[in-house]
Formats: sequence, structure tokens, C-alpha cells
Amino acid sequence: MPKLVDHDARRMEIAQATWTAVQNIGVERLRLRDIAGEVGFTTGVFAHYFRDKDSVLRFSFNLAYQHAAAQIRHTNETVSSGLEQLKNALVALVPDKKHPESVAFVSMCFGIRNSKDPLLKLEYKKKRNEYRRLLKSYIRDASNDGEILDNKSPDDILDLVLAVLDGVCVAALLNPEGYSKARCTRVVGTMIERLSDTDR
Repeated sequence: MPKLVDHDARRMEIAQATWTAVQNIGVERLRLRDIAGEVGFTTGVFAHYFRDKDSVLRFSFNLAYQHAAAQIRHTNETVSSGLEQLKNALVALVPDKKHPESVAFVSMCFGIRNSKDPLLKLEYKKKRNEYRRLLKSYIRDASNDGEILDNKSPDDILDLVLAVLDGVCVAALLNPEGYSKARCTRVVGTMIERLSDTDR
């Protein structure tokens, strides 16, 4: 009798292996054999689930984003402050070496920009725009409630918070020992505090 395989579980296993491999060697140098080595099976297994390396990356990227989005929804479920929701949504994307999917997601966000796969770039653009809309909704809520005292437009504030987020993410990827999750969270928190600082 043929062995029954849980295909969804196997795809998840491949995604988790992809996150670990990306965390260790980055997107640009990633090969299917690197992913296979993380879970101990041959590259031939991929043919049953994915067409090529790019399709593995697309699946793993989307799954990592879903994890981040779910974390944001869960954290903000009982939070009424738009400014606090904004902070939580930013911190959710800060790389954490204890969670390979968070590091891999950020690595893929930067690595995808140099990808030759148009579908992967399209997925990145969709997720980036979705995330921007979410942050902008928090900024508008905070502004309407008088939490943000900066007189800049929501678009300008959005550009600012994304620039800070990109900066701490790059720092965390290049120097994970020096820029821990806690340190990056403090940087984000300081930036959030300045949005409501009347003494500037």
C-alpha cells in the first residue's frame, strides 16, 4: 500500500526549510539543494510540489507574509490606539533570529528587488502595497484621534516610518548581534514617540 503523504504539511516543511536556508545564505545564492539539505530529502521531491526555485520562493514569501499579517492582527486585536497599532505593525516586520521566517521574509523583500522572476516581483509589490495601506490606515486613525501632532501629511509620515523600518531591518540583517530585536524595537519606539512629541 503506497505511503500517504500530507501534501500541505510537506509544502509547509519546504517553506520552513526555505526560510532557514535564506536566513543562512541569502536569496541570491539560494539553490534547491540548499533547501533540500535543510530537511534531508533529494531535490527530486520538489517536482511533486513546485515547478522551480522561484515558485518555492513565491510560496515561502507569501507564507511568511501571512504569518506577519496574522501576528499584526492578533497583537492589535484589543488595541484601540492608532499610534500603538502602527508601532506593533512595524515591530512585526523587524527580523528576529529566533524566528527564521521573520529574517527570511525581510531578506526576501530586499533580495526580490534583484530577482529576474517577474511573478516574484509582482508578489512583492502586492504585499508591499498591502502593508503600506495598513500602515496608512493606522496613521490616519492616530491623526484623527489627535495622537500624532506632527503636521505632515499621512503620506509623508508613511514614508518616514518605512524609511526607519527599512533602516533597522538592514542593520539587523547585516549585524544581527549588534542590532537585536529588542534594540530595533527601541529605535522604532523612539520614532513613534517623536510623532507625538510637542517639544520638537
